[in-house]
Amino acid sequence: MTTAVYFSALEGKKPVPSKLSHFATRFMNALMQSRSRRAAWELRRHEALLADLGRRQDHSPLFLDQSELLPAKV
Repeated sequence: MTTAVYFSALEGKKPVPSKLSHFATRFMNALMQSRSRRAAWELRRHEALLADLGRRQDHSPLFLDQSELLPAKV
């Protein structure tokens, strides 16, 4: 039977992240959050447009069913 032993001392030192790496990580997080907020805003705008169009369609039969003719220029 074989046993595996892991010695963390043999691994060596872990590299410390540089300031550039830290900046890049923060930049990417900010970019993702910004795009996420923009996508949410676009979705709300689209849903509001669809709701507005739905409300307009609900009232359209009232206007089409009027018996009076509209005045027209000759």
